[in-house]
Amino acid sequence: MKILLLNAGSSSLKATLTESADSTEIARGSFDWAGPVTRYEYAGPDGKERIEELPWKGHAQAVKRFIADLPERSALAAVGHRVVHGGQFTSSVRITPEIRSRITALVDLAPLHNPPSLETLAAAEAQLPGIPQVAVFDTSFHATLPPEAYTYPVPESWRRDWGIRRFGFHGLSHAYCARRAAEMLRCPAQELRLVICHLGHGCSAAAVRGGRSVDTTMGFTPLEGLMMATRSGSIDPGIVLHVQQHHGLTAEQVEAALNHESGLLGVSGISADMREVLAAAREGQGRAQLALAVYARRIRQAIGALVVTMGGIDALVFTAGVGEHAGEVREAACVGLECLGLELHAEANSVCRPDADVAASSSRARILVIATREDLTMLHEVLQVIGGERDLPAH
Repeated sequence: MKILLLNAGSSSLKATLTESADSTEIARGSFDWAGPVTRYEYAGPDGKERIEELPWKGHAQAVKRFIADLPERSALAAVGHRVVHGGQFTSSVRITPEIRSRITALVDLAPLHNPPSLETLAAAEAQLPGIPQVAVFDTSFHATLPPEAYTYPVPESWRRDWGIRRFGFHGLSHAYCARRAAEMLRCPAQELRLVICHLGHGCSAAAVRGGRSVDTTMGFTPLEGLMMATRSGSIDPGIVLHVQQHHGLTAEQVEAALNHESGLLGVSGISADMREVLAAAREGQGRAQLALAVYARRIRQAIGALVVTMGGIDALVFTAGVGEHAGEVREAACVGLECLGLELHAEANSVCRPDADVAASSSRARILVIATREDLTMLHEVLQVIGGERDLPAH
């Protein structure tokens, strides 16, 4: 069976056509319109790659273009969609009008993420009528959180009547990295205690024990936790009250500031792109250096807390754009972690390419850099929903 996988970001779309039998990639496309034009990278079955600049922007147009480039469209068995916020959904589901309505109701909790998923879904249904569409939720992997991890200490009526709880995100990435780490370490996932740091435009860390998520830094929304590209991460909630009560900011202005104007961009004053912040820090720009220091400190704090939650650690994993490619960030995040048995090998870290072990030989726990494959997790989930193969390799 051939499965189409669509992963919608706020200003991007990743699309993959996959053969289900052996998870072989048949074709892939990546659209990015964060800049002035849409950049489209496509690789087809012949292995040839091409890059185009397109005059339009948007998920609907991107879906239409990729599907037009697909070979053997009639052979599609299903389309899988990454949906960031799944609320109370604990597993992937086939999309029906009722399911679509429930996903739409969660838009306010993930304003950067769920609307693009819904636009992508509508476009895929229009282009591929009659083909099953499956929602794969980033929150589902964290459905195993124990009550003491997902419960916020707020009034009971908030939790009972309004569903206020920790959900956690980046579940597709955390799930893949947990399986891949077990392969790399040649150890059953059930025997491992992992801290996985997904560091990209959005950032989160998760404690995974025995292959199950037991704690994570993101919460009710993708705004909590680590410092991110444009998102603040965790702050004192009193700050929100203060700027509303004493400086006249509306709820909409606060939301925009914390989602779009904070994080690396807000502290550095330069960019939300880690590469640009690193370059400025090397040149001695103080605000960029401060941004990196805050970013690394928050990662260290999260790692320490998650290790203590599990009572120890067997491996620390770095993944996603920053985690996979920014050796300086990994080095800064690992400073002082020797007390947890985590010692970085400086040379291995500086030259590494995922998937690699960059821990020193004397390190009691390993430090892994893994290229995340959310598409493989999506494929596994889609096949479960439509009744196909259930056991896929992690890599």
